[in-house]
Amino acid sequence: MKNLVALLFFGLFAHLGFSQTYQFKAVNFSVSQKTDKGTWSKWSKTQPTELLINLDRDKHRFVVHSQIIQLYNIVKYEDKVVNETGTSNRYFCIDNVGLETVITIVSPKDAGSSKQIYIANEEMIIEYDLIYLGEKK
Repeated sequence: MKNLVALLFFGLFAHLGFSQTYQFKAVNFSVSQKTDKGTWSKWSKTQPTELLINLDRDKHRFVVHSQIIQLYNIVKYEDKVVNETGTSNRYFCIDNVGLETVITIVSPKDAGSSKQIYIANEEMIIEYDLIYLGEKK
């Protein structure tokens, strides 16, 4: 019995130690919308914001902590792309109302902890300027 309790304890501890939840702080955002002609509008004027965005790889989801919580369940991870301008990670998701959404995190070279995240569906794209806050444990 003691061995079982010890095994469960260490199993839980190991799981918590390898949690993969990444936190970002959004500081600005801009929006582009699909027009009646099917083209994308110009980006809106950049607006300041202050909200948290979490990427929880254990639960396979993004959570945007805006006035209305936005939840995106990840259904497919795409391999990281590295090129001369930086890196990007793309995630294919379903939002909390069932809309297919693509989320892309872009890390420009030499930008330190600054990143951008693009949340795109068939109607609009929201771009947030981010500060990477690290892993949540």
